[in-house]
Amino acid sequence: MKNYIQKIFLTLFFCWAMLPALQLKSQDKATDKTTPVTIHRSQVFNITSKINGVTYPIFVALPGSYSTSNKTYPVVYMLDAYSSFGVMVQMARLLAFDKEIPEVIIVGISSEGGSKEFNYNRARDFTPTQIQQEKLPEEFRSTFPISGGAEKFLGFIKDELIPYVESNYRFSPGDRTLEGHSLGGLFVFYSLFKEPELFKRYIAISPALLWDNGLLLKQEEKFSKNHNSLAPIIYTAVGSLESELFKGPWKQLISNLKSREYAGMKLKPEIAEGETHYTIIPYIVTHGLKSVFSEDVK
Repeated sequence: MKNYIQKIFLTLFFCWAMLPALQLKSQDKATDKTTPVTIHRSQVFNITSKINGVTYPIFVALPGSYSTSNKTYPVVYMLDAYSSFGVMVQMARLLAFDKEIPEVIIVGISSEGGSKEFNYNRARDFTPTQIQQEKLPEEFRSTFPISGGAEKFLGFIKDELIPYVESNYRFSPGDRTLEGHSLGGLFVFYSLFKEPELFKRYIAISPALLWDNGLLLKQEEKFSKNHNSLAPIIYTAVGSLESELFKGPWKQLISNLKSREYAGMKLKPEIAEGETHYTIIPYIVTHGLKSVFSEDVK
């Protein structure tokens, strides 16, 4: 049992711990006069949540036509903006240019600090339950010093972030998307069963459904006893080369969802051939956004 728990936390930790920080300090004095690379039509501001007391840098990328039109736009809320904002924005803009998805506003929820804080914060915010320190292998107690903050984090998104965004940007009413990868994908499914009407579209890539002995499978079962419908559009994928720790619970959840026959559900699952837990990240845009917006491209 100990070895199994160790495998779980090794997988969750190394999924992100080796990702480089977005900001690099050059040691070459000749580069001191250079201009840092930025993403055009993007901006950042901080929100300190009254719900959990955490300060979140919020990255916003506006579509190309935003400043020259009065149009409204779907809003995509992405997790892990600290590591993936650039990939997400540039790919989404290319696909919108090619008319494969509509133009969207991307709102990325980031993390203060560096890689250490990033891993700490996502473990806190994306997990629905707290796992006691003494139940973790000793080597992981510093990696997951806190967990179980998903309820408060969802409250921050619902009651603080979304109202701010919708007070300051031209959005298409009711057209919100939530996307996440790994622990972020776990949070996406948690949000789906807690607040199914908060977002119109959900994208969960390689969701860490192994968390707390398959907690999310139990949450879906409980949800099914009180709900006959599930209206959001759902895209979810795992890589064929990923560990069974990810693929096993994912396959079970997909089987359960299909067996319920929820009214209105548009479930689009996919096993990404040849993809690992890292290489599948671009699927958030290239398959995820394309899939959930497939009926809305003009």
